[in-house]
Amino acid sequence: MTVHVFGNSPSPAIATYGLRKTVKEVENVFGLDVTQYVERNFYVDDGLTSQSSVENAVDLMKRTQGALRHGKLCLHKIASNKQEVMNAFPPSDLSSEMKDLDLSKDDLPTQRSLGLNWDLHSDSFFFEISNDDKPFTRRGVLSTINRIFDPLGFLAPIIIQGKSLMRNLIQKTVDWDEPLPEKQSTQWKNWRDSLRHLQNVHVPRLYLDQSFSEKRNKTIHVFCDASESAISAVAYVESDGNLGFILGKSKLAPLKGHSIPRLELCGAVLAVEIAKCVSEQLELPIEHFKFYSDSKLVLGLGGFISMWQTE
Repeated sequence: MTVHVFGNSPSPAIATYGLRKTVKEVENVFGLDVTQYVERNFYVDDGLTSQSSVENAVDLMKRTQGALRHGKLCLHKIASNKQEVMNAFPPSDLSSEMKDLDLSKDDLPTQRSLGLNWDLHSDSFFFEISNDDKPFTRRGVLSTINRIFDPLGFLAPIIIQGKSLMRNLIQKTVDWDEPLPEKQSTQWKNWRDSLRHLQNVHVPRLYLDQSFSEKRNKTIHVFCDASESAISAVAYVESDGNLGFILGKSKLAPLKGHSIPRLELCGAVLAVEIAKCVSEQLELPIEHFKFYSDSKLVLGLGGFISMWQTE
């Protein structure tokens, strides 16, 4: 077999391995940063990265193109929030929506990057919510909630409300297409109709007003909390008095068998998971992190663990 079979389970892993092996073989020619870019910032065949200047971005992309060309791979469909970057490449290398644009006059179109909608003109993420009216059934409610793609947790407070409503609605139903109780339809419709306002939400891509790598004094603040309904955690970066949202997560609390102190501990675990993810992705040591909780149990246990590690 000389080609990848579409839908075969190992195919994505093999493709990723081939991509990384190609740049690794020519690392001494094109540089270590090219290898790191492919290994850390690619998801299958999509790459997404930020650089501190136009020159750095163009240089990295051109060297990456050269490294991948060594393995007969063509890196193209380039998009950037800076016209200077796109002007540095021929139209054939640009994203299909930009090939016929006059970059000096026309507005930049929106892009989908790893599932996120990216407005190049304002350099911000935004959300597209489908207006399809799903039936008021277990299947329809689940479909409405799952069509909101939010991997970074920008909309976690909204989505957790929908999940809580769904759990209350489907408790007394078994069949996926059985109509749900009409007396609860008003509450569901109000939440569903509120989703259209999310199209007006734009989240800046930049954490801070300057390059993140240039900030020397960076502190990551991680907050966690819990209630009878849900547990949640969120991480912000702070530098020179400026704050930027990084990542948030929320989960429904189990219906039975859990006390509030136990749920608070679950929230602390979620905060640690977020901190680990942020630390790995932003390459920050744990010394840059501060954790916050309003639970005396969590704070007391955290102090005990800290003293135990010191001893």
